[in-house]
Amino acid sequence: MPSFQALTTKPAIILTMVGIGALLPSLVLGPGATHSHLYNNMWTAHFGEQMAAGHLYERWLPKSFEGLGAPTFYFYPPLAYWVSGGLHALGLTVSQAINGAGLLLLIASGLTMHAWLSVRGTYPLLGAIVYMLAPYHLYNFHVRGALAEFAALVWLPLIALGIERLPHRRGLLLLALSYGGLIITHLPLAVLTGVFLIGPLMLRRIWQEPKAFLPGALAGVIALGLSAFFLLPAATLQDHISTVLLWAPGYQATDWSINNTNFTMFTGPALALVILAWPARSFWTVLTIIGALAAVRLMPFVWDIPLLNKTQFPWRMMGIVEFTAIAALLSCQLHRIRMVLAAGAALLVFAYALMFSRTLDALNHPVDYALIDRIKPDAPEYLPKGFDISLVEKEYRWTDVRKFRALPRGNEIRVKAAGHITIHKADFPIWRVTRDGSPVPHKGPLISFDAQPGIYRIERLTIWQEKAGLAISIMTALLLLFTQASKRGAMPFAELRNALPRERTNLRRIADS
Repeated sequence: MPSFQALTTKPAIILTMVGIGALLPSLVLGPGATHSHLYNNMWTAHFGEQMAAGHLYERWLPKSFEGLGAPTFYFYPPLAYWVSGGLHALGLTVSQAINGAGLLLLIASGLTMHAWLSVRGTYPLLGAIVYMLAPYHLYNFHVRGALAEFAALVWLPLIALGIERLPHRRGLLLLALSYGGLIITHLPLAVLTGVFLIGPLMLRRIWQEPKAFLPGALAGVIALGLSAFFLLPAATLQDHISTVLLWAPGYQATDWSINNTNFTMFTGPALALVILAWPARSFWTVLTIIGALAAVRLMPFVWDIPLLNKTQFPWRMMGIVEFTAIAALLSCQLHRIRMVLAAGAALLVFAYALMFSRTLDALNHPVDYALIDRIKPDAPEYLPKGFDISLVEKEYRWTDVRKFRALPRGNEIRVKAAGHITIHKADFPIWRVTRDGSPVPHKGPLISFDAQPGIYRIERLTIWQEKAGLAISIMTALLLLFTQASKRGAMPFAELRNALPRERTNLRRIADS
């Protein structure tokens, strides 16, 4: 039996211990009243119930808004809630499942960072630990409760690793899978990663090796194809929900500036990360500076680009900035930059202090889970188009749907007298009203129709976006499997293991880049 000392020399064991320590407050007392605790609770419960019943990907949430229902996961990426929901389906409580998912995802981020830094030969274990404990990384879980964005940080090291291996097909495979994984984890961060990380890394890689262009472009196409089962419905159905609330005041990047962004949690750490990256004077330093300036909105015009503006918060860049800063810092000889380390650490102390204080506030704030389970106050942007948004409370964004409680419910309605009927179900293109097997015209925001006496049924349809998106994803996956299986050495990391000694001998070249 291996000794404890022997076990602690294994990176996976060490990173697991670090993960447990980093999430210990939540593991013992929480999760608490984070910014997104409502949604984490409802969505984990939903996926757990559906997965236990054999449904891997039920996009419609029938219990949301006191039973009106919501098409939440036609638009919100599913991967993080596959993890938490899967744990709930296995028997954990909802709170335990959220904590368990957070722990697994945090450890996974450390393992992916370790894999990438091992190839670079730059303090892989130290870098993995620092990445796991980076302030914004932990703030996402303990304070914001942003489980999907927290999960998305698993993919950044694998994306960088895939680009580093281009034009080899193992690099193509890794880049395609990791960026596809990021898309179905957190779409705003996928957009920011494409612009601020993948774009610059690809330009540098093409400069080094022009043959990297085609496989890199193909990897992007494959990533979009693999994620089409989610991406196509999300992109084409937005006219059927209350998107005005998705980009309401305070939810557009242009609403934020260095003047109204929390200095201690975002501006201070952004400056600290620039200081820590500066001694490397490398490509990674440049990425860190650009990302930090963007995160506190000091880059002119960037957030005026409509696609970037819709990512909602410029400080979402902080996850990318932490990644690039660690890459830059660990390419240095750390014993020679002690003053820089001290200066950066001093600035970060304030961020950790604020995070600790807000974590305690979240853990100590009472949460009425019984009320949440009863009324299911889902995100209001998923209310049907045309819904009276004056019913959405401003501060906490709960929706008052009490006036609809008396409406008839169920998928079968018996009408005794002619008239206009409104039922207790949000309208969405997946619903069809029929009478005697024939379609009946209806409209929203709640399903309503002109009725004659008889029995009316509300039927669920599989819309073309679901069919086409799934078909594209399956065809892309089959094509990818065929091209990989047609040649020897199809495992993505086989080439990386063989290349490791060579990469370490080229440490100085990589560090200088």
